[in-house]
Amino acid sequence: MSDRLLAGLNAEQKSAVIHHGGPLLVVAGAGSGKTRVLTRRIAYLMAERGIEPFEILAITFTNKAAGEMKERVADLVGKRAKIMWVSTFHSACVRILRQEAVRLGFSPSFSIYDQADSLRLVTLVMRDMNLDSKRYNPRGVASVISNAKNELLGPADFRNATKSHFEEIVADVYALYQERLTSANAMDFDDLIMKTVEVLQRFPDARSRYRHRFKHILVDEYQDTNHAQYILIRELVGTDREGIPAAELCVVGDADQSIYGFRGATIRNIMQFEEDYPDATTILLEQNYRSTQNILSAANAVIAKNESRKEKNLWSEAGSGPKLQGFVAENEHHEAEYIRDEIVKLLGEGRSNYGQTAIFYRTNAQSRVFEEVFMRSAIPYKVVGGVRFYERKEVKDLLAYLRVLVNPEDEVSLRRIINTPKRGIGDRALESIDELARQEKISFWQALNRASEAGLAPRAATSITSFASLVIALRVLVEAHRPASTIAAAVLEQSGLLDELRESGDPQDEVRIENLEELVAVTEEYEERQIDNGEESSLAGFLEEVSLVSDADEIPEGEDHSGFVTLMTL
Repeated sequence: MSDRLLAGLNAEQKSAVIHHGGPLLVVAGAGSGKTRVLTRRIAYLMAERGIEPFEILAITFTNKAAGEMKERVADLVGKRAKIMWVSTFHSACVRILRQEAVRLGFSPSFSIYDQADSLRLVTLVMRDMNLDSKRYNPRGVASVISNAKNELLGPADFRNATKSHFEEIVADVYALYQERLTSANAMDFDDLIMKTVEVLQRFPDARSRYRHRFKHILVDEYQDTNHAQYILIRELVGTDREGIPAAELCVVGDADQSIYGFRGATIRNIMQFEEDYPDATTILLEQNYRSTQNILSAANAVIAKNESRKEKNLWSEAGSGPKLQGFVAENEHHEAEYIRDEIVKLLGEGRSNYGQTAIFYRTNAQSRVFEEVFMRSAIPYKVVGGVRFYERKEVKDLLAYLRVLVNPEDEVSLRRIINTPKRGIGDRALESIDELARQEKISFWQALNRASEAGLAPRAATSITSFASLVIALRVLVEAHRPASTIAAAVLEQSGLLDELRESGDPQDEVRIENLEELVAVTEEYEERQIDNGEESSLAGFLEEVSLVSDADEIPEGEDHSGFVTLMTL
């Protein structure tokens, strides 16, 4: 087995696979085979060192990468690889929190708020605080709160660190926002990591359990970790001084490829790895298997300008290859027309087809000129990263219904669906419900169920009571453990979502119906996948899977790309 696991690896890759002992930093240049190294190392741990699959935690940055890694390891060591924890940071934290969140005052069925949900709740909090949204932009406030969580600063710690009047206002919003999250039995994306760190730091028995379990921790794309993720890894790895042997840590990354600073990633995590772990071993993977030497030489020359980087020079056995071509355009239209002409030229010479062509740009707005030029020239194209499936209004509406059925305290989702489709429940009625909730110190959901006490107009009171009854009736399906697909189909029929679209004269509503039907199909695929993996399926499990889909996971896969040029941001 050992020969098979090391076959086709170069000397540095082999060293990384068989490394035994202290922390390991694999500095992997672009195209240097890091995924192969990670999968072979995991397989080697199980096949040659007798490590059980459940003793391994491997962290990747996308669910797609996690799935591919698990499949590759299974190809090498068999189905037992499925027991491993191979997941994103957020997915791993959710698995821990479903078991441990009760310690922090949450039920295991807590909702997970995405960026849009989080922004909506921040906006509600600011409205209740009578803050001027023009003076204090909700998106900006939400961003500051997110950054604070990435630094593991809770509301009190953030308040103590404020340095301006604006930050003091944000501290007030943050405190109330966190209270509202807790009362809604919800966590935002940043909470998933922050709360897991809190569990590990506050509860020694929980920390001990996970340290005993995970004897090997592997982290991909380490250069893109933020402070909270860094601390999470340190807590899980531990030290020998704590009575439990420290886990063997293997991180793979490349400071030259760090691109997520705007999301709180800090390059210091990889730059100072050897300071954090003085007994660490560092292995450089410099042989590139993807590009020609001309491309690598140009990349090396550019990145060499970066200060404080670990010296590394990529090289290739693929030959020099064609020279890189540079072109300085007069303006964006000139640039797009030049690229169009190059695409047509390559196609005419038989050197390429549309599907082998990609255009990368820095911001989404830059695609507009390319789209205009391509449409005029009848060049088929596809923009990756437009309105993604799970961000479409009708899809989010159905998901909000499903989330409320699992967790009726989910205030953001409740507010989204209470008048979707239209039920005659306006802002004035909701203000009365809010006032009842404040006076009685009860949740929004509890106030809805006491609508008769809110002094509402008869029609509004009847509509709210009818809505609450609908939710309660549909929750019976959840409590009876009916399949997610059955529940989703029932929501579509009983909520009126489908009827409203069917009765519409808007041609776009036919597409929206198709999207809703596609979401039901997604629930069916989830159920089939769970059966194949020998795992139980549930509506809560489906919602968790959907909530953890990342941007990169929605890049089209399995499609025929030969017919169109791909446009996407870097």
